[in-house]
Amino acid sequence: MDMCHLLEVKNLTKFFSKRLSHFAYAKKDSFAAVRDVSFSLDAGEALGLVGESGSGKTTVANMLLKLIEPDGGQILFGGEDITRLRGYKDLYPVRRNIQAVFQNSGTSLDPHMTLGEIITEPLKNYHLPTEGKAEESLALVGLPPEWARRRPHQLSGGQRQRVSIARAMVLKPSLLVLDEATSNLDVITASQIIALMRKLHEENNTAILFISHDISVVDRLCTRKVVMKDGMIVETLRSLDLSEARHPYTRRLIESKMSVSL
Repeated sequence: MDMCHLLEVKNLTKFFSKRLSHFAYAKKDSFAAVRDVSFSLDAGEALGLVGESGSGKTTVANMLLKLIEPDGGQILFGGEDITRLRGYKDLYPVRRNIQAVFQNSGTSLDPHMTLGEIITEPLKNYHLPTEGKAEESLALVGLPPEWARRRPHQLSGGQRQRVSIARAMVLKPSLLVLDEATSNLDVITASQIIALMRKLHEENNTAILFISHDISVVDRLCTRKVVMKDGMIVETLRSLDLSEARHPYTRRLIESKMSVSL
C-alpha cells in the first residue's frame, strides 16, 4: 500500500436482511447496501462521498467508524488493517484518531451536560488534561468561551453543530467523518459551517470524509468527489464540470444543482 494513504477502503461490502428479524438469514433474503466499494483518502485531504438517500453512503461511514461490521473487504487506517478490530481495548487507539460529526446535533449532545463537559468528555476518556480546553475549543469554532457553562437546549441548531465539531476536534484526530452534517441546517447556517470546516481543515491539516446528498455542498469543501449509487461507486470527480462526468447519474446530480442555482 502507498503509505501516503491515511485511509484505504478495499472492496467493502455490507448485506442487510430483507426481513424484520435480525436472526440468521439466507443470502437470497438479503440485499447489498454496499457492494465492492473501494477508495482512498490521503493525510490532510478532504474527500466527498455523495449520492442520494439509500445510496449506501452512511453504511460506508458506519463501517469506517466501526459501528457496524462489513461482510467483505478491508479497511486500512494508517497502514493498519482495522477491519476485524472489535471491543473497547482494540478500538481505543483507533477511535482517538477517527472522530465523527453526525446529522442531528440535537440527539448527539447530552442535554444534561454543559457544553464544557460535552467537549472535554473525549479528553477524559483518554486521560488527557482538560483545563481550559473547552473554552479553547469553543473559540476555535467561533463560539464565546464563556458558553462552556451553557447547555445544548440554549443553542440554535447551527450553534449545536459547532459544539459537535469542537468535541470532535478536541482530540486533534487524523480523520474527521462528517455524515450529512449540514443537511438539517438552513442555507446560510450550512454555508457558515462549511466555511468553518474549510478553515479547520486548512489550519490543522485534518483529513475529512464529507458525506452528503448535495454534490454542490461537497464541492465547496472537497477536492475529490466520490459518487455512489445503489451501493456502488460510479465515478470519482475533481470538478462539477459536466464534461468531466461520464456516468448519467452523476450528470443528473450536477444538472439538478445547476438548475437550482439559476
